[in-house]
Amino acid sequence: MKIAIDITHSPSGGAVTQILKMLEVFNQIDELEIVIYSKKSNNNLISHLTANNRVILSKLSDLSIIGRILWGQLLLPFYLMRENVDVLFCPGNIGPIFSPVKTVIWIGTIGPFFKDFIKNFFWISKGQNKTKLYINRFFMVLSSFKADAVIFESQFTKELFINRYNIKEKKSHVINIGFDEYFADNYRMISNANGGTSKFNNNSKYILCVSHLYPYKNIIRLLIAYKKVIDTSKTSAKLIIAGNGGYKHYDNKINRCINDLKINNNVVLLGGVSKKNLKELYLNAYLLAFPSPFENFAYTLVEAMSCGTPIVCSNTTAIPETCKNSALYFDPYDTFDMAEKISLLLENDILREEMSKKSIQRARELPDYNQVTFRTLNIMKELINA
Repeated sequence: MKIAIDITHSPSGGAVTQILKMLEVFNQIDELEIVIYSKKSNNNLISHLTANNRVILSKLSDLSIIGRILWGQLLLPFYLMRENVDVLFCPGNIGPIFSPVKTVIWIGTIGPFFKDFIKNFFWISKGQNKTKLYINRFFMVLSSFKADAVIFESQFTKELFINRYNIKEKKSHVINIGFDEYFADNYRMISNANGGTSKFNNNSKYILCVSHLYPYKNIIRLLIAYKKVIDTSKTSAKLIIAGNGGYKHYDNKINRCINDLKINNNVVLLGGVSKKNLKELYLNAYLLAFPSPFENFAYTLVEAMSCGTPIVCSNTTAIPETCKNSALYFDPYDTFDMAEKISLLLENDILREEMSKKSIQRARELPDYNQVTFRTLNIMKELINA
C-alpha cells in the first residue's frame, strides 16, 4: 500500500506532534510505502523521519497560500500518477479537487466559517488576512466535496460541513485529536496547585491562559474579566499568558489594555514556552482560563485536561464537545460571566479538586496519537478495498 502525505501547509502546535506520530507509526509498518510532499520550511520537522521515505519538495508552497494551492491543484495530481500512489492523505485542510487517486482530507480548523472570526483580520497584512481566509474556506469546502473521505476533529465541525455545504454523511468521519502522553505521564499534585514551588509561580497561585495572541483569541475580554476578578475577590492570583504574538497591532492593543486597567503587576506575558515548561505551567496552575470563541477541538484543552488542570472556558463551537463535564463554561462575549466563573473556581478548593479529577477522566476518554493514526489508516484501507 503506497500512501502519499501532503504536508505543504504550515502545521503548528499539537498538529505538528500528530503528523510526526503518524509518520513514526507508518514507518514501522512493513506493508506501507510512504511518499511525502513537503516544503523546505518543514524540513526541520520531518528530517529525522524521512530516511526511508521518498520526499518531494514544493518550492511554490513556500511562497504563499496561492503558491501552495497552485502546486496542489495543478502539479500534485501529476506527481501522484507518476508515483503510482494508492491513496493521498491531506492533513492540512485542502487537497486536489481533481485527484487521480483516492483522497482523504483532514479538517483541522473552523475559523474561516465564522464572520465574527474573519472580522478580526485586516484585508492586507504580513500574516493571516481576510483574503487568505476566504481562499482557504473556498478550497476547504471544494476539497471536502470532492474527496473520497473527510476526517473531522469534532462532531460540531462535521455537522457544520454536512448542513451548510451538503458534504455526504457516509464519507464523513469524526476522529478526536489524540492526547499527548507527555502531558499525561504524571499525576497532578494538588499541593502544587495550592502554592507549590515553581519557577513560574514563585510560591503564589496563578490563573493560566495558553494561547497564541491572535485577535480572535479574545484575550482583551479575558483581561477585562480578570480585572473584575481581582477587584471583587481581592485575590492574589496572577494571570499568566503563555503564547506567541505575531500581530503587532494586537500585541500593542493587549499592552495598552493592561496599562489602562492598571494590572501591570498582575499579568505576566511569557511569550512562547517549551513543551517542558508548558507542562509545568499546567501542573501548577490553579486553573486554565480559555476565552477563545472559535475552536475545532483545541489541543490546549486536551493538554490541560491530560495534566488535570481545572478549566473554565467558552461555551461556543466545539469547546463543550471537547471538555464535556470537565469544565465550567462562560459566554466568551460576557466579561461579567467570565469573571464570575473564574472567581467561582478560583475560590472553591473542593470544586477545583473535583474539576481536576474530571479533567483527567475526560482526557482518558480520548484516543492517543497511535489510536488516531490507526483509525486514519483504517479509513484509507477501506477506500482502497472498496
